[in-house]
Amino acid sequence: MKINRLIVAAVVIGAQFYTPYIRAAETPNIDALLQRIDELEQKVKVLERNREVDQEISTEKSKGGPSVVLGSNGLVVRSADTNFVMNIHGYAQTDGRFYLNDRNTVNDTFLLRRVRPIIEGTVYEKFDYRLMLDIATGNVTGSSAANNALIDDAYVNAKFFKQFQVQVGKYKSPVGLERLKSTADLIFVETGFATQLTPNYDTGVEIHNDLFNSPINYAIGIFNGAADAASDDLDTVDQGKDIAGRIFAQPFLNTDKEALRGLGFGVGGSMGRHQGTLPSYRTPGQQTFFSYATTTTADGTQYRIDPQFYYYWGPFGILGEYILSSQKVRSSVAGNRPARFDNTAWQVEASYFITGEQNSFKTISPLHPFGPANGGWGALEIAARVEQLSLDKDAFPNYAPATSAKEATSWGVGVNWYLNRNVKVNLDYEQTSFRGGSKAKTAVTARPESVILSRVQFAF
Repeated sequence: MKINRLIVAAVVIGAQFYTPYIRAAETPNIDALLQRIDELEQKVKVLERNREVDQEISTEKSKGGPSVVLGSNGLVVRSADTNFVMNIHGYAQTDGRFYLNDRNTVNDTFLLRRVRPIIEGTVYEKFDYRLMLDIATGNVTGSSAANNALIDDAYVNAKFFKQFQVQVGKYKSPVGLERLKSTADLIFVETGFATQLTPNYDTGVEIHNDLFNSPINYAIGIFNGAADAASDDLDTVDQGKDIAGRIFAQPFLNTDKEALRGLGFGVGGSMGRHQGTLPSYRTPGQQTFFSYATTTTADGTQYRIDPQFYYYWGPFGILGEYILSSQKVRSSVAGNRPARFDNTAWQVEASYFITGEQNSFKTISPLHPFGPANGGWGALEIAARVEQLSLDKDAFPNYAPATSAKEATSWGVGVNWYLNRNVKVNLDYEQTSFRGGSKAKTAVTARPESVILSRVQFAF
């Protein structure tokens, strides 16, 4: 447009030079030329405004509108300004339990172990939220055969800073290491003995930083106080609260030392006053091998200490923890004085991807998802585990019946097939032996438990 103006100006200047030679009769032609210049200038202004409008429209279009994306991570809905993000996904686990001892009274069965729809997302970049239900019949922490839904996760996490975040609601208590692993990512079908002595989902508030994403990870909070292997929504039997927390170090997380990058170790724990029903403990086949007497209840301070570690390098991974759970109890039987019992458990589990995938504490993605036509067969993982749970010997026989075992020791092997990011198949063999307990023909503790556990999991 500037070039056009220069041309017009040159014409005007040239006309001025020749004005003396123009006859008076030709003067009207100059006026017409000036009028034409004005018209051209108006058109130039209109064109410039049109171009500005086009640029504004183009800028608005580049911002994009709301987006809806369906993929392997579920359904993701995002507002145009990205201030609102919602991800709808979940997973379902169909299990099979097959007991190899014909004298066992428990039935072989198929069951829906977990069916968990999940809604999570972010609001204004700083606030994460998560809601997870469990509507499966096989949730041993509280669901019933009537498919009553449980709320497992229901929280808001405020990310004020990367190293200082505040989480409020119901979520996993920050004590056990395997407990913090998503149940969709478990190496074995069922969690280990050490995890049975940790609280599960609890309601409260904690401060923390990014989980496992910093060289030093911490979490500490105040909670209602769930019993071993239990979840808690509401305090109904005591006024006490639990202080729970953990600190976990990954000193080589951000270094170039690949062989050490996957090393992590730390300790978790909790302390609080508990009253009411005491927990029972189960075998890998989910049979109860220890229960307190019905006359014995929690009545005092419980504390837990849980040293823990993991190590991942290439396709290899190993995880272990040891936990002490100490609870003060009372008995309604005359002559039984209040007592404190120290129960302990440990577990070590290892796995190896024979197809070469990078092992991890989190979700595994196959290098070659299943598709025989394309030469892909997914990821294949082999696993092994040893574990033991020991009950305080002073609990017998006044506070716990002699029919309960004093100790359970288990070993197991497994094969996991990850067809793709969404479909996983587990097959485990676990054998558990007992010290003490009933020797009656139909008792769980009368002989070692030998069980095959299988699972087909679909996550979306």
